[in-house]
Amino acid sequence: MYNFSFNKTYFWLLLFTFSVMEVSAQENPPIPIEVEVRTSRNLNFGSFTAGNSGGNVTVSYDDQRTVDGDIFELNFGQPVSAALFDVYANPGTIIQIEDMGPFTLENQETGLQIQLFINSFSTGQRTFVTQAPNAQTPNEIFVGGTLRIPSDNSGNLPGTYFGNFTLNFIHQ
Repeated sequence: MYNFSFNKTYFWLLLFTFSVMEVSAQENPPIPIEVEVRTSRNLNFGSFTAGNSGGNVTVSYDDQRTVDGDIFELNFGQPVSAALFDVYANPGTIIQIEDMGPFTLENQETGLQIQLFINSFSTGQRTFVTQAPNAQTPNEIFVGGTLRIPSDNSGNLPGTYFGNFTLNFIHQ
Protein backbone atom coordinates (compact mmCIF):
# COMPACT_ATOMS: atom_id res chain seq x y z
CA MET A 1 0.00 0.00 0.00
CA TYR A 2 1.25 3.45 -0.86
CA ASN A 3 1.43 6.06 1.92
CA PHE A 4 1.05 9.46 0.24
CA SER A 5 1.25 11.51 3.45
CA PHE A 6 4.59 9.93 4.39
CA ASN A 7 6.18 10.95 1.05
CA LYS A 8 4.57 14.38 1.28
CA THR A 9 6.21 14.89 4.69
CA TYR A 10 9.65 14.01 3.30
CA PHE A 11 9.11 16.36 0.38
CA TRP A 12 8.35 19.32 2.70
CA LEU A 13 11.23 18.43 5.00
CA LEU A 14 13.64 18.26 2.06
CA LEU A 15 12.35 21.55 0.64
CA PHE A 16 12.70 23.22 4.05
CA THR A 17 16.28 21.92 4.42
CA PHE A 18 17.42 23.38 1.08
CA SER A 19 15.66 26.68 1.68
CA VAL A 20 17.49 27.20 5.00
CA MET A 21 20.90 25.97 3.83
CA GLU A 22 23.15 28.48 2.10
CA VAL A 23 24.97 27.13 -0.93
CA SER A 24 27.90 29.12 -2.26
CA ALA A 25 30.50 28.75 -4.99
CA GLN A 26 33.64 30.57 -6.03
CA GLU A 27 32.99 34.15 -7.03
CA ASN A 28 33.17 34.78 -10.76
CA PRO A 29 36.08 36.96 -11.87
CA PRO A 30 35.31 40.46 -13.06
CA ILE A 31 34.37 40.64 -16.71
CA PRO A 32 36.30 41.70 -18.64
CA ILE A 33 39.46 40.46 -16.94
CA GLU A 34 41.86 43.36 -16.65
CA VAL A 35 45.62 43.01 -16.81
CA GLU A 36 47.96 46.00 -16.76
CA VAL A 37 51.69 45.77 -17.42
CA ARG A 38 54.16 48.55 -16.64
CA THR A 39 57.86 48.65 -17.51
CA SER A 40 59.83 49.41 -14.35
CA ARG A 41 63.37 48.77 -15.61
CA ASN A 42 64.94 48.25 -19.02
CA LEU A 43 67.13 45.35 -20.12
CA ASN A 44 70.80 46.45 -20.11
CA PHE A 45 73.78 44.33 -21.16
CA GLY A 46 76.39 46.73 -19.77
CA SER A 47 79.73 47.32 -21.50
CA PHE A 48 81.69 44.66 -23.36
CA THR A 49 84.02 44.34 -26.31
CA ALA A 50 84.09 41.72 -29.05
CA GLY A 51 86.85 40.21 -31.16
CA ASN A 52 86.55 39.10 -34.78
CA SER A 53 84.85 35.79 -33.93
CA GLY A 54 81.78 37.34 -32.28
CA GLY A 55 79.78 35.44 -29.69
CA ASN A 56 76.93 35.91 -27.24
CA VAL A 57 76.25 38.16 -24.27
CA THR A 58 73.50 36.92 -21.96
CA VAL A 59 71.79 38.65 -19.06
CA SER A 60 69.63 36.31 -16.98
CA TYR A 61 66.46 37.33 -15.17
CA ASP A 62 68.52 37.66 -11.96
CA ASP A 63 70.95 40.27 -13.45
CA GLN A 64 73.80 37.82 -14.07
CA ARG A 65 75.82 38.46 -17.24
CA THR A 66 77.67 35.67 -19.05
CA VAL A 67 79.64 35.80 -22.28
CA ASP A 68 80.90 33.21 -24.74
CA GLY A 69 82.91 33.25 -27.93
CA ASP A 70 85.24 36.18 -28.56
CA ILE A 71 83.51 38.54 -26.08
CA PHE A 72 85.17 40.29 -23.13
CA GLU A 73 83.26 41.88 -20.26
CA LEU A 74 84.05 45.46 -19.26
CA ASN A 75 83.09 46.66 -15.80
CA PHE A 76 82.29 50.30 -16.41
CA GLY A 77 79.36 52.23 -17.80
CA GLN A 78 75.79 51.40 -16.99
CA PRO A 79 75.12 48.41 -14.73
CA VAL A 80 73.88 45.11 -16.09
CA SER A 81 70.19 44.56 -15.43
CA ALA A 82 67.31 42.38 -16.48
CA ALA A 83 64.11 44.07 -17.58
CA LEU A 84 61.46 44.39 -14.89
CA PHE A 85 57.75 44.40 -15.65
CA ASP A 86 55.05 45.02 -13.04
CA VAL A 87 51.96 42.98 -13.87
CA TYR A 88 48.73 44.05 -12.19
CA ALA A 89 45.98 41.42 -12.27
CA ASN A 90 43.62 39.59 -9.95
CA PRO A 91 45.23 36.80 -7.91
CA GLY A 92 45.17 33.49 -9.74
CA THR A 93 45.06 34.97 -13.25
CA ILE A 94 46.88 32.74 -15.74
CA ILE A 95 49.17 34.80 -17.97
CA GLN A 96 51.28 33.72 -20.93
CA ILE A 97 54.23 35.83 -22.14
CA GLU A 98 54.64 35.91 -25.90
CA ASP A 99 57.41 37.58 -27.89
CA MET A 100 57.86 38.03 -31.62
CA GLY A 101 61.68 37.80 -31.54
CA PRO A 102 64.38 37.81 -32.50
CA PHE A 103 64.59 41.57 -32.26
CA THR A 104 67.09 43.85 -33.98
CA LEU A 105 69.23 46.43 -32.21
CA GLU A 106 71.07 48.99 -34.32
CA ASN A 107 74.17 51.13 -33.86
CA GLN A 108 72.99 54.60 -34.93
CA GLU A 109 76.48 55.64 -36.07
CA THR A 110 77.60 52.62 -38.10
CA GLY A 111 74.29 50.95 -38.98
CA LEU A 112 75.58 47.59 -37.71
CA GLN A 113 72.79 45.39 -36.36
CA ILE A 114 72.81 42.70 -33.70
CA GLN A 115 70.05 40.31 -32.70
CA LEU A 116 68.35 40.11 -29.32
CA PHE A 117 66.62 36.94 -28.11
CA ILE A 118 64.35 37.06 -25.04
CA ASN A 119 64.92 33.78 -23.20
CA SER A 120 65.07 34.13 -19.41
CA PHE A 121 62.07 34.64 -17.11
CA SER A 122 61.84 34.89 -13.32
CA THR A 123 58.66 32.84 -13.57
CA GLY A 124 60.73 29.92 -14.87
CA GLN A 125 58.63 29.68 -18.01
CA ARG A 126 56.46 31.80 -20.26
CA THR A 127 53.19 30.87 -18.53
CA PHE A 128 52.55 31.79 -14.91
CA VAL A 129 49.79 32.38 -12.37
CA THR A 130 49.66 35.75 -10.60
CA GLN A 131 50.46 35.50 -6.90
CA ALA A 132 50.03 39.05 -5.58
CA PRO A 133 47.37 39.31 -2.84
CA ASN A 134 45.23 41.76 -4.86
CA ALA A 135 45.02 43.56 -8.21
CA GLN A 136 46.67 46.71 -6.77
CA THR A 137 49.89 44.90 -5.84
CA PRO A 138 52.28 44.21 -8.73
CA ASN A 139 53.54 40.78 -9.73
CA GLU A 140 57.20 41.49 -10.53
CA ILE A 141 58.39 39.67 -13.66
CA PHE A 142 62.11 39.86 -14.48
CA VAL A 143 63.12 39.15 -18.08
CA GLY A 144 66.58 38.53 -19.52
CA GLY A 145 67.93 37.90 -22.98
CA THR A 146 70.88 37.14 -25.23
CA LEU A 147 72.68 39.36 -27.74
CA ARG A 148 74.17 37.52 -30.69
CA ILE A 149 77.28 39.42 -31.79
CA PRO A 150 78.19 38.73 -35.44
CA SER A 151 81.61 37.44 -36.41
CA ASP A 152 83.86 39.42 -38.77
CA ASN A 153 82.34 42.73 -37.68
CA SER A 154 85.29 44.63 -39.28
CA GLY A 155 85.76 46.93 -36.32
CA ASN A 156 82.30 48.48 -36.71
CA LEU A 157 80.98 47.04 -33.46
CA PRO A 158 81.85 49.81 -30.94
CA GLY A 159 79.03 52.13 -29.99
CA THR A 160 75.65 52.22 -28.36
CA TYR A 161 72.86 50.09 -29.76
CA PHE A 162 69.21 50.99 -29.64
CA GLY A 163 66.09 48.99 -30.22
CA ASN A 164 62.89 47.77 -28.72
CA PHE A 165 61.38 44.45 -27.92
CA THR A 166 57.73 43.74 -27.43
CA LEU A 167 56.22 41.21 -25.07
CA ASN A 168 52.54 40.36 -25.09
CA PHE A 169 51.07 39.40 -21.71
CA ILE A 170 48.04 37.29 -22.61
CA HIS A 171 45.55 36.43 -19.87
CA GLN A 172 43.57 33.22 -19.97
